[in-house]
Formats: sequence, structure tokens, C-alpha cells
Amino acid sequence: MAALDDPVAWVSAQAPTDPVRRRVLEALARRAAAQPAGALRERLVQALLRRAQAEPSAPPTAPTANAPSPLTELVAYLQAGAGPELRNVQAHRRTWSALRLSRRMAEVSAPVPDHLGPLNSQALVSRALQQLQGLSPDYLQRLLSQLDTLAALAPLLAIEGPADKALRPAARKAPARRR
Repeated sequence: MAALDDPVAWVSAQAPTDPVRRRVLEALARRAAAQPAGALRERLVQALLRRAQAEPSAPPTAPTANAPSPLTELVAYLQAGAGPELRNVQAHRRTWSALRLSRRMAEVSAPVPDHLGPLNSQALVSRALQQLQGLSPDYLQRLLSQLDTLAALAPLLAIEGPADKALRPAARKAPARRR
């Protein structure tokens, strides 16, 4: 068996095939040739022969340009209003957003005690949100939805609080003065 004697020469003598497949066979042949005569070398040569005789797999075919991607199919499904529940949600989303905004503004518009002073954070936030409602209600709605998201994430941050201290760099000590 010529492959057992000199695997590298045996692979070189084979008919040219796919360049990638040929490199794999050459690497396996070099590995077998590097081993001394014995069971490991024989197993490597057997693996080399099996790979050389195996039918090359067909290259993967590229999807045709006309076939829609799975993401395209999902978007089309969602836009078509997949089911009556989703259509109802889409139809009433603006109403729910407006109700949430009016509820939040009612909470913020509650009277602020006068004894807090003009620079109290509660008074400042209340005035800023009321002015923002008059200037840009859409922006206020987006801002409040982001604040709701942050409020929902706050408990998660509270759980990770003690671990957060370990990540902070230690306070630097001032260099000692030389006298």
C-alpha cells in the first residue's frame, strides 16, 4: 500500500480535486507521515483513504434572488395583522399611549407645596414636563416611555448593587509630600 509508505507522495499523485479538499488531504497526509510506524499511523492513513474515496459534498447553493428571506416573511406576516388580537392591539396603541400620557401628566400636575422653594427637584420636573406637553406632546410621550423602561430596570440594578462596588476603582491616595 503506497499510502502507508509515503502518504504525502500518495496524495500528490492523486487526481486534482477541490482545492479545499486537497488541502485537508495534504494536512492529514503530513500528520500521518510525521508519526512513527505503528497503530496511530495506520489509523491516520485509513482516515486519509476514507476521505480520499468519499464523494465530495455538493457546494451549498446560494438562495435565489426571488426567494424571500425568513425575516421578510415574518415582517409580511406581522404587517398583515396576524390574527384579530394583533389587529386590535395595532388599532388601539395610540389610544393606550394617550391614556398613559394623560395619567402620567395627572400624576406630575399634582400641586407642589409652595414651601419647597423654586429650585426643588419635584417643582422643577413638574414645570418642565408641563411645558414640554405644550411644546411637543409626541416627544413627551417618547420620554415618558423611556422613563417607564428605566423604572422597570431599576429593580435589576438594585440587585446588582453590591457587585457594582467591586468594579469601581479604588480611591487614589494623594502622593506623600517630600520634606
